[in-house]
Amino acid sequence: MRVKKNSHTSVALLATALSATLMTTVPAAAGTVDRATHVAPAQSAAAANPCRRDSYRKVAYTFYRGPSKVIMRCGTASWGYKHIAARGRWSGRFKNKISDTLWNGYRAAPGVVYRYKPSNSCRPRPTRNFKVVYNQGPYGGPGARVSPQGIITATVEYTTFAAMNC
Repeated sequence: MRVKKNSHTSVALLATALSATLMTTVPAAAGTVDRATHVAPAQSAAAANPCRRDSYRKVAYTFYRGPSKVIMRCGTASWGYKHIAARGRWSGRFKNKISDTLWNGYRAAPGVVYRYKPSNSCRPRPTRNFKVVYNQGPYGGPGARVSPQGIITATVEYTTFAAMNC
């Protein structure tokens, strides 16, 4: 006895198998999120914690400001990685903002870098700005065993610049 196959069913099964193969071998387009493999920032931060039980002295990350290195140590509850993570701010995106601010930002004071320079307009508007504060000197003053201290904190601030002759 001969079984006659339905050509539409065969094509549909072939298309399903082909799309399943393509989905596993072709990366997603830029800007899309694969829900099956996407990890929320809080989960990824917990999974990628470089300072679980390490000393405050351990270097967690290294960033660059021109040719100079700016490190982020594990730190304590008041500075470093643990300080930032304890406030729920740490994620891959937050790390990228720190890197971008140190590399492209402007120095407002020694150890204080803002990502954007506030505008010099006659109508000063608060501008959302990213700020990184770091110490290139030793933690605890001269003679300390940890040098440099590195990044103390990073945060979003609203900055204004009052123009002088308006």
